[in-house]
Amino acid sequence: MYFLIGGDGKEYGPKAAVEVREWIAEGRLNAQSRIRPQGEEEWVQLDSLLEFAADLNPTAAAPLPQPGAAQPPPQIYQAAPPTYTATPQPHTNPMAITGMICGILSLPMLCCCYGLPFNILGIVFSIIALTQLKANPQQEGKGMAIAGLICSILSFVILAALVALGIAIGIANP
Repeated sequence: MYFLIGGDGKEYGPKAAVEVREWIAEGRLNAQSRIRPQGEEEWVQLDSLLEFAADLNPTAAAPLPQPGAAQPPPQIYQAAPPTYTATPQPHTNPMAITGMICGILSLPMLCCCYGLPFNILGIVFSIIALTQLKANPQQEGKGMAIAGLICSILSFVILAALVALGIAIGIANP
């Protein structure tokens, strides 16, 4: 009995050797499929189990020799190395990261320097990032750019509220 990991990443089993051979014939398993014999802890590639070698490569299976016939020299078959394709990984837009950092820094800096220059830079970098992300959808970071924009605008709103509050207090207490 064997446990298998299918192409969908799910574990199947226990399956008898007959069922494993059927799955190989149907194309549901190949040499790189992961398999674990029952009672074993470690997963291995299907091509490492000799009992399935003939099923994985039926052309390599030699016919049984006839009595009295000349024996051909043994042939050595080597499994083809697995092919890997490099898929480019999406990267985060650096302007989005910078816009978010400046936007976040603009909030605590309200108490000492009115959030300047971080709130202005956060708005500038975030808008540039959103423009670049619209032109290149493979990049990531839209959420960061929006967060930087929101934090920067929020620091201006809080600054305006504090200035208005200061003016109101100044008028109320001449």
